[in-house]
Amino acid sequence: MIRRRLLLVVVSVLLAIAAKAQIRTCAYYDGYWGEWKDQWLPSLFSSTPEKMYYDLYGNESGFIIYNKGDHPSDYIFKFQINNYVPPSKQQIKEHYKRKEWFTYTGTVEYYVVESAPTIKEILKKWGFPIYHDWPTRNEPIAKRIANSTIKIAPYQKHPELYNIWFDDVAIGIQLVYVHFKN
Repeated sequence: MIRRRLLLVVVSVLLAIAAKAQIRTCAYYDGYWGEWKDQWLPSLFSSTPEKMYYDLYGNESGFIIYNKGDHPSDYIFKFQINNYVPPSKQQIKEHYKRKEWFTYTGTVEYYVVESAPTIKEILKKWGFPIYHDWPTRNEPIAKRIANSTIKIAPYQKHPELYNIWFDDVAIGIQLVYVHFKN
């Protein structure tokens, strides 16, 4: 009996260590959501160098996404909820029970290039506002700031799914094994 419990604890710990934190993204334009794409975050056991790795910095009310190894100020995408007040446990419970999304206003920041001068064109080409290879393209990069509506899916413990609507498009961001410290 003790051996089984010990084995269960060891297996649980190993599974928790091996779990890779990641974000998944999805783009909405022309009236349709695209398919989810994995955007990996680095982990202790990262063994797939062909994947593009990202880091997150922020909290539940907004965060930046930047390329692994870059400075956070070189972010590729940023959103922030205006005047965020964390919901109470009762509000979280009610929203979860009714499957009602939390809705906020805020801002987003992203980048475009000469060959794709709008966020819609960026999403059509790459599916996410990325520019990790743009410096090698020798084309100007321009920063854009837009007002947004940010919706957070109902949750029990931590927000996991954000839909961010701006400039006639939306970006869905799902946090997998990512939890911000309060």
